[in-house]
Amino acid sequence: MPTRTAEDEPGAPWFVRVVVLVAAVLLYVLVLGLEFGTSRSSHVPSVLVAIPALVALAFGPPLIIGSALLVAATRWAFLPVEPGRFGAAAGTSAAALAVAAIACFVVGRRRRTAVQLGEVTSVSETVQRALLRPPPAAAGPFRIAASYRAAAQFARIGGDVYGVADTGFGLRVLIGDVRGKGLEAVATGAAVLGCFHETAFDHPTVEGLADRMELSLRRHLADAEGFVTALLVDIAPDGRLHALSRGHPPPLLLRGADARDLPVAEGLPLGLGDLPSAAGPGPAPAAVRLQRGDTVLLYTDGITEARDTAGDFYPLAGRLGAHLRAHPGPTDPAPLLDWLQQDARDYAGGCTHDDAALLALTWI
Repeated sequence: MPTRTAEDEPGAPWFVRVVVLVAAVLLYVLVLGLEFGTSRSSHVPSVLVAIPALVALAFGPPLIIGSALLVAATRWAFLPVEPGRFGAAAGTSAAALAVAAIACFVVGRRRRTAVQLGEVTSVSETVQRALLRPPPAAAGPFRIAASYRAAAQFARIGGDVYGVADTGFGLRVLIGDVRGKGLEAVATGAAVLGCFHETAFDHPTVEGLADRMELSLRRHLADAEGFVTALLVDIAPDGRLHALSRGHPPPLLLRGADARDLPVAEGLPLGLGDLPSAAGPGPAPAAVRLQRGDTVLLYTDGITEARDTAGDFYPLAGRLGAHLRAHPGPTDPAPLLDWLQQDARDYAGGCTHDDAALLALTWI
């Protein structure tokens, strides 16, 4: 990965540069007009020291220093109309140069910070691409989309995972939420995904797949209290859907303007299968037969646990139903997930405290 420097960083947007430049020119012209338009000396030229600071809002050291030198030269040019004010001219010039020096230091530090943030973001995006493989845009009759929002600002990865495998048994789908945060959660999520992608092709049932993931995860976990909630969905080529929840919210079926929970077999979260009370998952409910136009939505609790200012949780099914009624017709999963992430964020006033992963499959 090439090293980035402060010189590589883009400056302020062009419209910000134009506004700052116009403001600086207007201030300069205003001071000139006031100074030469009056017959007595004043302190108006001292206002010129603000120009280097103003320029620093959108430009780099060359223009900042240039503006300071212009201010100093202009201040000395005022002496013919202000005879005897050498001290004021020297003070204003020194102040302008001092402001320029401080502004150059601040701009340089700001750019170095931007470079470091860009490098960290780039690394996290690379890790995410390696960990969370983008699902195929289509598999069999299904159009697929995924969306991920990390809780931490500027982060791209976290403890939520998802995966899709098109196997000989049907389409296998996983979504999960790792207990905890940080690099340990990322490592645990990588172990879960690695096992899923390796064994999804070998087990004829999602129950067998979940058992294999349980064994793999228990060998990986260093924390005896660690676990991963997971939802495994199996969709046969004829549209029959079986779902197994290991402590995870059930998937939603979007059909027409209706959004409802799908029935799932339930068991303990992955990593807790050796508890004495663990009796395995409950009996599998009858398979659901999907229809063309149906969308299956899998999500983590970062969506449903978003709260508004009154402390109420985000009503996922209700908001989805209203959105579907307002936008009738075939569902495109990618725009739907974009809307859902933004709607949940707006509902919470922009304050999200947990990662949020979404996975949608639409039978076209």
